[in-house]
Amino acid sequence: MKAAVLYGPGDLRIEEVAKPQVDPESVLIKIDSVGLCGSDIRTIGFGHHRIKYPQILGHEITGMVVETGGAVEGYSLGERVYVSPIVPCLKCRACQKNWYSQCENFTVPGTTIPGGFAEYMLLPKSILERGQVIKIPEGMTYEQAVMTEPLSSVYAAQENADVKLGNIVVVIGLGPIGCMHIQTAKLRGAVKVIAIEVLDSRLELAKSFGADEVINSNNADPVSEVKRLTDGWGADVIISANPSTLAQRQAIEMAAKRGKVVFFGGVKKGALTEIDSNIVHYNQLMIIGHYGYDHIDNFNSFQLIATKKFEVDQYITHVLPLEEIHKGVELTQRGEAIKVILKP
Repeated sequence: MKAAVLYGPGDLRIEEVAKPQVDPESVLIKIDSVGLCGSDIRTIGFGHHRIKYPQILGHEITGMVVETGGAVEGYSLGERVYVSPIVPCLKCRACQKNWYSQCENFTVPGTTIPGGFAEYMLLPKSILERGQVIKIPEGMTYEQAVMTEPLSSVYAAQENADVKLGNIVVVIGLGPIGCMHIQTAKLRGAVKVIAIEVLDSRLELAKSFGADEVINSNNADPVSEVKRLTDGWGADVIISANPSTLAQRQAIEMAAKRGKVVFFGGVKKGALTEIDSNIVHYNQLMIIGHYGYDHIDNFNSFQLIATKKFEVDQYITHVLPLEEIHKGVELTQRGEAIKVILKP
């Protein structure tokens, strides 16, 4: 079968590999659509500490059941499914606290086991028992279901930050995640969402996702602009959805008293953010680190998309064959694509 295999940082190859073989406790799916995530792009370029090379990447996965093991129940041939990449061990201390996103022994498709950048993928016993495989209902496309994975993390972050009716929210960084944060904040009742970016094209797109105000941080000081747009008060919740330490510092500086600052985007390893701790101290700010999501966040996000409460079609700007994955990476890095979906 055809697959995108990573042999090391910067060495991604499209090649023929053996089709997975079903054992009695596994399910084989034929991949239909798989998302190209920002973390995939980082892994392609710089590798990942948990990957043993070579590895098939891809963790935003949808496909059709084409074979089931004899001991597997609950799956029928032809069923369309979405596969969550969060597969906790259920044994470590974090899992015992129901903090699945902090599991110390994750099974992760595309990292610890072969993922979805291939024509076929095996769902082993670990995924079937401890992961989350959701059947796609009629009226929901494979491409729409793919968007469940990124939305889940956005949903979980705003749950943790308790974004609520009447809030003023700032989103810094307008990739697909940033745009989802805008739309989610509006759904949760934010009265004003301010979007900050360095690309005018993305700022224009942000308006279509519900941004009330946009700021190009290359042309204006974002802290001063947020203060101006909030009558000097600042924002209730600021979400830094980008890999910039400068943006993290500015997020703190534009927060209202008792505001919440969410560090959503990871920065370069070893990079440090300068923080005026007096602002945090005297304004009683809360700084929240965010990573991943739990099963309930994933399920709720899937339902939002399936019931059309959260429209995702406008995020999908490019659908490409798997062979053009490098093109998808380039389009994303240039800011020309919001979401690229690959078809093996």
